[in-house]
Amino acid sequence: MRSKRILCGLLVVVSVFLAVPVFAGGGGEKPVTIYVTRHGRTLFNTKELAQGWADSPLTPEGIAVAEDLGRGLRDVPFDYVISSDLVRARQTARLVMAQNRVSKNYRLEDTETLREACYGQFEGDPNGEMIAAFAKETGATMESMMQDPYMWLKAADSVKRLDTSGMAEDAATIKARMQGTLTAVAKAQAKKGGNVLLVAHGQSINIMLSDLDPAFNYTGTSLANAAVSKVVYQNGKFTIESFNDTSYIDAGKALR
Repeated sequence: MRSKRILCGLLVVVSVFLAVPVFAGGGGEKPVTIYVTRHGRTLFNTKELAQGWADSPLTPEGIAVAEDLGRGLRDVPFDYVISSDLVRARQTARLVMAQNRVSKNYRLEDTETLREACYGQFEGDPNGEMIAAFAKETGATMESMMQDPYMWLKAADSVKRLDTSGMAEDAATIKARMQGTLTAVAKAQAKKGGNVLLVAHGQSINIMLSDLDPAFNYTGTSLANAAVSKVVYQNGKFTIESFNDTSYIDAGKALR
């Protein structure tokens, strides 16, 4: 198996990020609305290459959709902006906020705990090869996999089993770091309430949201680039108000 020089490794996640996604709520917390979005289209997306912790820049199309999202959100005041530390997510966050007209003193940070799933030995390979490998490993057909709302979780577990590099992550690891970060951000912001922009990645967002709100009918669909899933946090509870919403992008296009 050929080796690849990619930046994958085991995440060292501090205990706060390994917390369960719902904390016991305290009185007086103010509601926090978190706009969770996927990055814009990248070079690896265009070439249909597996892109987890491996990175590639936004394409002109990816830059345009991030700017459209920014215009669509330009009158939403954000107190805090956080993204994955991968270039495609950081670049998307900056492009979105460059269009914002009302957020003057927001904080912008990035963290490795919001990264995409790590695909280990499959990083940089054609997507079709990775998908075919875990379809064979599970015995599922491509059609049945695409109809399964929890495909994203099962795919991560399958890649982990197939990986010989020791780098790939299973769904539980991805969920712990994603939900832990979301919870820490939400609880910190709840002291004053307001809006947060969180920029991450397609599979890791799906895994994060999969059981976050038991009342939400999770579909597990493939997220569009720059689509928004709106999550509200108050008193220890998350509510998913929308999922894979592209209306902000459409609104931004109309403002070009």
